[in-house]
Order: sequence, then structure tokens, then C-alpha cells
Amino acid sequence: MSLKRKAELTVAVEDENDLLRITPLGAGREVGRSCICLQYKGKTVMLDCGLHAGRSGPNSLPFLDQIDPATVDVLLVSHFHIDHAAAVPYYLERTTFKGRTFMTRPTKGVFRWLAKDYIRVTNTSDSDSTALYNEADLVSAHAKIEEIDVHQQVEVNGIKFTAYNAGHVLGAAMFLVEIAGVKVLYTGDYSREEDRHLVSAENPGVSVSVLITESTYGLRSHDTRIERERNFMKQVRDIVVRRRGCCLLPVSALGRTQELLLILEEHWSRHIQDLDGVPIYFISSLGKLGTRLYQTYIMHMNQRIQQQFNRTGRNPFDFKHIKTRVDFSEVPEGGPCVVLATPGMLQNGVSRLLLERWAPRPENGLIITGYSVEKTLARNITNKPPTIAAVAGGTIPRRLSVDNISFSAHVDYTQNSAFIDEIRAPHVVLVHGEENAMLDLRANLVDKYKNSDYEVTVHTPRNTRAVEMHFHGEKTARVMGSLASKAPRDGDCRAGILVERDFSYTLLDVGDLREFTGMTPVTVEQQLRVPYSSAFGLLQHHLEQMFGELPLTKETSNSGTTNILRIYDAVDVLHSSWKVGVEIEWEGNALNDMVADSVVAVVLNIESSPASVKLTQGACDSHSHSHSNKSDEKPCTVDTKLEASELAPVRSSNAADISAKLALFMKQQFAHVEHDNDQKKFVVRLNELSATVSTVTLDIETDSPLLQSRIAAIIARVRHTMRPLTHNSTPLPERQQQHPDADEKGMPPVDMDMAQDGNNSEKTGGTASEPTQIDNDNDNDNDNNSSAMASSGSSSESGSDNEDDGTKQQHTELPASDAHVKEEPVEDS
Repeated sequence: MSLKRKAELTVAVEDENDLLRITPLGAGREVGRSCICLQYKGKTVMLDCGLHAGRSGPNSLPFLDQIDPATVDVLLVSHFHIDHAAAVPYYLERTTFKGRTFMTRPTKGVFRWLAKDYIRVTNTSDSDSTALYNEADLVSAHAKIEEIDVHQQVEVNGIKFTAYNAGHVLGAAMFLVEIAGVKVLYTGDYSREEDRHLVSAENPGVSVSVLITESTYGLRSHDTRIERERNFMKQVRDIVVRRRGCCLLPVSALGRTQELLLILEEHWSRHIQDLDGVPIYFISSLGKLGTRLYQTYIMHMNQRIQQQFNRTGRNPFDFKHIKTRVDFSEVPEGGPCVVLATPGMLQNGVSRLLLERWAPRPENGLIITGYSVEKTLARNITNKPPTIAAVAGGTIPRRLSVDNISFSAHVDYTQNSAFIDEIRAPHVVLVHGEENAMLDLRANLVDKYKNSDYEVTVHTPRNTRAVEMHFHGEKTARVMGSLASKAPRDGDCRAGILVERDFSYTLLDVGDLREFTGMTPVTVEQQLRVPYSSAFGLLQHHLEQMFGELPLTKETSNSGTTNILRIYDAVDVLHSSWKVGVEIEWEGNALNDMVADSVVAVVLNIESSPASVKLTQGACDSHSHSHSNKSDEKPCTVDTKLEASELAPVRSSNAADISAKLALFMKQQFAHVEHDNDQKKFVVRLNELSATVSTVTLDIETDSPLLQSRIAAIIARVRHTMRPLTHNSTPLPERQQQHPDADEKGMPPVDMDMAQDGNNSEKTGGTASEPTQIDNDNDNDNDNNSSAMASSGSSSESGSDNEDDGTKQQHTELPASDAHVKEEPVEDS
């Protein structure tokens, strides 16, 4: 027999805004087109917006259609590399994005020129119809970008973010994003090793909920910086000194290229006697510009560069042994020489042309110095194929040597795992890594922390696949103004107005609102009209059943009379004789709103109850009687007050039964009720108010008259519920025979429209009963309301004979202000 696996237990999320969603639109199990979307509490942050180096045109873009650009509040760009920033002009100018964009100052300065160079390389024709954007878009987008300094905190619509040093390249930044107390650290590309001109990535030193980090190298670890430089110069000297060949170094225009230039410049200066006849060329349209840019932002580099500049007064990037050129016309056909040329992936440009020129000769050499993206020639050639594809078509034999010495400023496994251990975030999201490398790193981290005190969940989402995490967020209120004039002690309470603005909470006194928030307190007068077509007496009866005895005020105008019931000195219920419906008026606040809601419920219950007697709108054509008020008529009333003698049966009842009934009613009305059996009392709490109720004497102790009135009304309900139905009433006489028109319970039909007469009584079917006191309760309105109205001291009067059928109609007439129902014929006994 096969066993079915039980479904996983899922916990429902009360509020969708409590879900933190992290969606990679790029760099999900891949390297390139970095773009991470973060959504929480109705806010959206986009982290980076780059292009894929191995693709072209729209295919190189992130999956931007997955998120409505109009909903994005902030775009944060970590650094200027193409795979992190090149799509920014497209996003700002060709979509509906209306948010704000931030970069560090060096990133913004370098980004413009790299993006301009990208346009020049990719636009191979005069038409820009197939290009992602043009120079006009770039200029417009660049003007919209705002600068942020390292360690500066900026707040936009409740989103707080701070930039921290990330190493990697000049101006590269990590971003710590905080929304409603939840902190997310995005590393971007980062390096924990200080090199010749950059500082290493720093730990923000705060508690982080989620860490989004790169996984470029997976489980691979680099050699030390000194070992890499030694191996690099050994390979270069082997090519240009021993073999007398040409050494090609494919690089990006700005970034790690400056680190290589510093290494070569220093080595040539120390060994000029061996290398005097070997030129170094840096072929880039941005070469000279890069030198000026790096001198401009020299204060953003490490202490070594700053001290060298202060000591000599000379720009460290103004090289003596390196020739910067725009094109490669001066580069010799043969060696020896060293050439640094763009682009680094060998897809096109000068580096590709020089590779095709030098590939057939074995004395030449190629050194890959950075990370090579999958499906690019720089990645494929590391496998040392016998031929390479030519840009013009066909193939070219490859005989030059190929070496890979990475100066890529990405963390390796050792640095990455150490940083994760330092941050100790409960959630780690891996991005910017090829699938196999990313999954290997995830498995390693899970196994590493499996039996430790660090509980961590590692996520490796694909592109467009969201990772969802549930956070309630931290809610801390600052007490300001007069409430903060005295330092609080343990157990002290502070009551005031809680002001929320962009997930920031402030507790203020009403009088301080204008000073600290610019807001002016106002009173909201609320008015509600509820459909109602029954008599005012019935409305008053039901409301007093709910809220106790209510003061009645009458206002007379030319239109008629308006009866006003005041409930808890807070809510007015108005019933006008010339209007259809009931008007409810109150001053808006939490307690008054609750009372008003109760009044609405009572009114709607009266309207929906089939036992409620409705006002007759038309003429009474089916019977003959008068609706005029008579001086000797007794109005049909129901006594809802309890005298001391009527309370005796309640107090003589079982004490435990009283306590149980009272507990049931209290807990239905109040959320916080504490029952103390030993002290024989209840403690009722409503916000900051409290009351104590004795279960023996039913006395109420509280400082709030409003709360006291409400509890008293509930106790009255309990008294009505527990009083016997036969108390203070005379039983109906036993009938001798069943009436011909009796119902299934043997009761004759009751005529609600029988005319009243204090001196006469026509007996039907038995002895007339004495006036009967009816105990009416809201819970029994549907069953007893008609009986109560008919038996409140009314007597019957002879009606006119019916000559057609020999029967006689009898009526009991109510006062004109009250309602009537259709009369039923009763046989004359």
C-alpha cells in the first residue's frame, strides 16, 4: 500500500504588505544584467539595472516587464560597470519610471563616459532605431541621477538607504536598505581585499534581516595579491622578453584596468634596464579621460594613493612608461610590446582585432585578467581551441599562448563565506553567479551552518522567481513634546496621539501636533441616515433595552416634531415625524464610533424583524375604525424598568448561574474581561479604561461614566434574561375548547386593531384576563413583540355586525402615533 505524502503546512499571512519579495530581474543564476527588485510594505526598490555582455539589443536587458516601472520608488546603482548600470538610461527615458535614481559621486562621473562609449560601440549604423537608447537619452538620464556619499543616509517615501564602501572599483557601494524596520544589505560586486588604490568592502555593523550577495566565484579561492602580481609579471616577461612577442591584455576602459596599469608602471620603473625597449600601450577612447577622472576622485581611494599624491603632488595615474592612445595605429605588427585594449570580453572592438592579428603566431600571448562571462569569446578561448572565429567570417588558427590570471575584484569563497558569517543575517540570497557555482556555494553554506547556532536560510532564485519572506517589521515610537518633558519610570504610561509618517512613529500630545507635525487637530462630526419605518416608541424601547434608560428631548418646528434620544452623552438618535428613517449624529472617535455602530445594528434589527409593527402608509379600506386619539385611551406601552421586588428572583438564583450568565454577556461585549471567582468580581478593560463589577451586588466601580453606563445596560440585559416568565404576571385562563381559527398550538388569532374602551369588554372564547405585565427582551422580539403590544391593558369594544356572514369584527385601537396590523375576524361566542 502506497502512502500519500502530507501536504506542507502553510501559514496564512494576515497582511500581504508584511511579505518581503525579492525578485531577480537579472543576475538570477547567471552573471550579467544585474537587476534585483525589492518589494515590501507597498514600497519598491530596484537595485542595479545593467546589460548582459554576452547578448545584444533588447535581449541584453533585464526582465523589466515583470515589474511596473511606475511603481518603483527608488533605483540604486552600485557601480559603473556595464552589467550593473548600462540599462539605466533606457529605464529612465524609455519606460514609465518616475522614481528617483542614486549613485555615488565617482560612479556618476565615470558612468556617463562608459555609457557613451557603449553607445559608440553598439551603434554600427547611422540609424538608432535598433539601439536601446541614444546620446540624447543618456544626457537626459544623467541629469536625473542624484549623488549619494559613502555613509550618507537618504530617505525617500519611507525608504531609508545608506551607502557603504564595496571595494571592487572606484565608487562602488553596498546599499543598506531599510523599510519599516526590516534591513536588507545588497553587496553588489564587492571585494574584501585592499589593493593598490581601493579600500576593501566594509561591514555596516548593524543587524541585517536579509543579505543579498554575489556568488561569482562559487567555491573557488584566489591566490594572494602578491602571488597574483608575481605570476602575472612572470607571464608578461616570458612573452615580451624571452619570446620577443606581443602580449595582449583585454580589459575594460575603467575599473580594474587602472590596477593593472599601476602594477605595470611600477615593474617597468624597477626593471627599466631589461624592459627599456618594450613599449606599453593602453588603447581606449576613454584612456586620457580616465586619467583625469581618477585624479578628480583621488580622495575616494585608499590611504596609499592619497599619501603618494600628497607627497609628490603628482597624479599616480599620469604614467611615465605607458602610452595612452585612441586607436592602435602605432601598435607594431610584431613584438615585443604589451597592449591593454577594450573590450574585456573580446566580443568586438580593438581587443578582438588585435587578437585576430596575433593569434596565428606562437611567440605572442593572451592573458585574461578578469572574470569572463559565459558564452563570450574570452570564456571560450580559455579552453584553448585550435581555431577562433573571425569577425569578417571564417576561422583563424590559434597558436598564441592563453593564460588566465584573475585580477577580478570579486570576492572568492574564502572572503564571501567570512563576510556572510560576520553579517549573520537569517536570510541569504545568492545572485550574480552561474548556476552550478551558485548551487555549490549554497550546499556548502547549508552544510557549514547545519549544526551551528547560526540559523540561516540560503536562497538561489532564478530570474523572475520571487523569494518571499514574512516580516512584521519593527515599530518604535518616539515620545516628543510635552509628553517627553519628564523622564519615564518603570510602569509609567504615556497617552497621546500616535503619528505615523513613512513607517516612523511619534507619540505626541494633541497640543504639540502643529509644532512637530504641522497638523491641526479637527473634530469630525458624523451623520448617518438609516432606513426606518416603524413607530418611535418601538425604537425607544429597543434602544433602552440595549443602553438603559435614555434622556428624551423633543424639538418642534413647522414641519412637525423631532424626538432626540441621547446615548452615553455621545450619540444622538433623531426621529422626525415628517421624515422617513432615523438620523444618527456623533463626534467621531473610536468609542463613539463603536456606540454608533451598535445603534445602527439595533435599528436594522427592528426593520428586519417580522415581529416589528410597521407604520401603515395607505388608507385602511378593509375595516372600519377611527385613528384619532381619544382622551380616555391608554397608550400601548411596555414597562422595561425593574423594581426592587422584581430583582428578588435574580438575587435568589444560584450564584454560580448568575456569574456564568454575566461572564457570557461581558465577554460578548468586551475583549478583555478577567473573572475572579475568589473575590466574586469581574474586571473589565477597554483601552485605558477599567471597571470592577461585583457578581454579588452587581455594583460597578469605575472612573468612566461612559463605561459605567454601558456595563449597567449589560447587567439590565442579564436581569431580563434570568427573570422567570411567570414573575409578576397572571397566567392566562385555561381554555375549555379550541377556537375554530386557532393556530397549531391551540391559540386563537390575536386582533391588533381592536378598539379600546375602558368601560366595556366583549369576551371571546372565555373569561377576560386581567391586565398583564409583559417582560420583553431583545432576544425574544421576534416571538413576543406582537403579544406584548396586544396585552398591555387594552380592552375590546363591540364592532358593527356583518350582515353577510353573521360574524362580528372586533378591534383594539392603538394611539394614532403607533402602528396597526391587519385585523382578523373572530366568531361571536
